[in-house]
Amino acid sequence: MKNYDRINALPPKGIEEKHAHIIGGGIAGLAAAAFLVTDAQMPAGNVTVYESLPRVGGSMDADGDAAVGYTSRGERELEAFMECLWYLCSKVPSLQTPGLTILDETHQANEREPIYSHFRLMEKQGQLYDYTGELMSRHDGKRMLELFMTPETELEMKTVMDWFSAEFTTSVFWLCWSSMLAFRDYHSLIEVRRYMMRFLMATAGVTHLAGILHTEYNEYDSVIKPILVWLQGLGVKFSVGTTVKDISVSETNGETIVTGLAVEDAKGMRALKLTRDDLVFFTNGSLTQNATMGTSTTRAQFNTERTDRGCFTLWESLAARDAKFGNPAAFISDVDKSNWMSFFPTITDDPTFFDYMEKKTGNKIGTGGAMTIVDSNWKISFVLYGKYFPNQPENVNVFWADGQCSEVKGNYIKKTMQECTGAELFAELLYHCGLEDKMESILAHSNISSCMMPYITSQFTPRKISDRPKVIPQGCVNLAFIGQFVELPGDVVFTVETSVRTAMMAVWGLTGLEKPMIPMHEPIYDLRVLAAAMKATMGIEKFDLSTLPTIVMSSPSVHQMVGFLNEMPQPDL
Repeated sequence: MKNYDRINALPPKGIEEKHAHIIGGGIAGLAAAAFLVTDAQMPAGNVTVYESLPRVGGSMDADGDAAVGYTSRGERELEAFMECLWYLCSKVPSLQTPGLTILDETHQANEREPIYSHFRLMEKQGQLYDYTGELMSRHDGKRMLELFMTPETELEMKTVMDWFSAEFTTSVFWLCWSSMLAFRDYHSLIEVRRYMMRFLMATAGVTHLAGILHTEYNEYDSVIKPILVWLQGLGVKFSVGTTVKDISVSETNGETIVTGLAVEDAKGMRALKLTRDDLVFFTNGSLTQNATMGTSTTRAQFNTERTDRGCFTLWESLAARDAKFGNPAAFISDVDKSNWMSFFPTITDDPTFFDYMEKKTGNKIGTGGAMTIVDSNWKISFVLYGKYFPNQPENVNVFWADGQCSEVKGNYIKKTMQECTGAELFAELLYHCGLEDKMESILAHSNISSCMMPYITSQFTPRKISDRPKVIPQGCVNLAFIGQFVELPGDVVFTVETSVRTAMMAVWGLTGLEKPMIPMHEPIYDLRVLAAAMKATMGIEKFDLSTLPTIVMSSPSVHQMVGFLNEMPQPDL
């Protein structure tokens, strides 16, 4: 984004008379509140955030202490080109480092401890998996280029396996890529295409996680909590433990206007009457909806309840009235294919596991990023953290792990993940790391929380483009959709950036703010990135005519292109 575009826009006409009702207190809702108050200059007291849970943060949660054990349901991989996220973070003061913003603090944390994995893939109980050479076969490399040039309208309802060869899912590229992003071979080809294009700059470093960023602590303490404290200080209102049960709309002369909300809290149901000056921002889905927790000795229950799915149920009610509100059934109808499990051990007074992994991987704890066990039936990946919580004692270690296949039996624990206690989940991981002989002692010092998330990859379900509503559907005067289940042409879901970008588009659009939208990063149009990605994909250091894909141009032009590509500098990651 040009500095020329980083303007303080004039307040939209009549903004002081408008009110905002934000449904959902996740990062999308918090971002919407922030942009309303600081960019659109709506009085903070006119903004209310409704959150059904006891506290805000949505999927970006983390909690606990050393005595009871820590919890964290998810792990996010951030990168430098999440422009809307970093714009938001540049506004918010850090709670941990006085005088700095969240962006400043995050930048310093990554300068101090950058992520660069020396042990990305593991097999055979703790052995390094060989990921040298080409990332995928020449056939699948060619198919990837063809995928880039295929319009999305031709990819509706198609899956990964509808496009690539059977060998693609055992390629180094897919082992790294799919475990970073939680893709399965039956997921949407549209989403895979978008990811490959949106994060093409990460292809060259996919085996080392080059370019992946982390926050100073967990994302709740480093991002969510500072935003909450800042917004509260500005005067934004938060109504936690409050569920919006219905959104009333009227259709008049081509205009769709929200006329009321049905709200339920501890005091019961109440109706809010709204006018066109009441702007409604609706987070219409949650990746952690109906998630359940387990402990070291209990398993997390698989909640397949269909009658009460929170924001999804509200979306279903709204979508039933007009196709422009999307088709939630496309995403939430098959929890057997949209779930996976995570677990989060707290290990006290026993550094055995962390010391062992630090020596084995060559990575200082906190700098290795995700490791994936390629011969795990559960498809386990895990991330070892340094000081992940501000109140974490020196004698306590924590880490996060997930298994993409909750429905199959483990290699060591002959149960499915769905049937396992937290201790059994951790035992399976220790076995794969080659610590079977130390397992009993490590588990004795561990307190493990686990989580079953029925809808965690629901956004990747094969779909039609029309299945997700636009940020501001056709004709909507005071209603916008935000979050992970909104159509955002060219950009990807399952990222914090998506939530923040949709919030920005919603605020700019509903308020009429005359401020340039932050452009999306598009590395697919950077020849330096293309050259680096092609070299990595083919496992070569330089191009020659025999290695380039078949292209139609004159021979002298081909030679010129080869020389040009070889002389290009490496792109910044």
